[in-house]
Amino acid sequence: MILLQQMINGLALGGIYALIAIGWTVVFGIVGLINWTHGEVFMVGAFVGFFLIASFKMNLFVALGIAMLVSGLTAVMIDRLAYKPLRTSPRMAAFITALGASTFLRYLGALVWEPHSRAYPPTLDFSVLTLTIGSQQLTINSLQLFIFAVTLVIMAFLQWFITQTMMGKAMLAASQDFETVTLMGVEVERLVILTFFVSGLLGGAAGVLVGVLYAIDPMMGAMAGLKGWAVAVIGGVGSISGAMIAGLLLGVVENLTSGFISSGYRDAIAFVVMVLVLVVKPTGLMGFKFEEKV
Repeated sequence: MILLQQMINGLALGGIYALIAIGWTVVFGIVGLINWTHGEVFMVGAFVGFFLIASFKMNLFVALGIAMLVSGLTAVMIDRLAYKPLRTSPRMAAFITALGASTFLRYLGALVWEPHSRAYPPTLDFSVLTLTIGSQQLTINSLQLFIFAVTLVIMAFLQWFITQTMMGKAMLAASQDFETVTLMGVEVERLVILTFFVSGLLGGAAGVLVGVLYAIDPMMGAMAGLKGWAVAVIGGVGSISGAMIAGLLLGVVENLTSGFISSGYRDAIAFVVMVLVLVVKPTGLMGFKFEEKV
């Protein structure tokens, strides 16, 4: 029963990890950039949602939509200012710029929002359902189910967008062969802008959902970015479905680790799982071999 309890608790966290990882892998798959600023876009979404709810008493769903939009625009702005001038530069230059931009945004957030934790005010009435099975009790928090449901809806919409719309199909094709897509008449910069915007939308959604579930602080993007990278690698870089599965898997494994071993190992387990998966399957759970982008 404890095992089932921890698995249920891990689904909400796993869904959030999946959103972060998909945003990370979309940019890498199309632009070929390790976007370390994605964690800070996630942080921006969390704080925008917090202030909309705390200061303007905004409905959670409205705040979620606005926070996603702001995060999407933030991601596009980062690309325009930091990455676009280096589009044809060596990969190392873009990598170093991404690290520098990430650090700058993290401490800018600490300066603007002050470096201490905050908790979202309650916006919806979430109940706790207790089921008795035999002599054991199973507690189901409707907040966790709500977060899991929201992440599934967002991921389903993204899957529809990628597979059913022209721009989505162009993004999918670009992740396989960027050069060929450009030769077929697709506007490269327009596609890159869309890619960063979608990535930012997902990061912002994850930030708000984390805020509803846990406390937020300006430094929260650092670990979130690393875990998003780990989940993307576990699922297979470039694979959206792989990121979904890996995120849910990691959320469950983290909760099992906290429940049965120690919460002190919670953050480390993502990287342990990543190494184990890469040893067995170097391309990740649902990844594929691809030519290095130059």
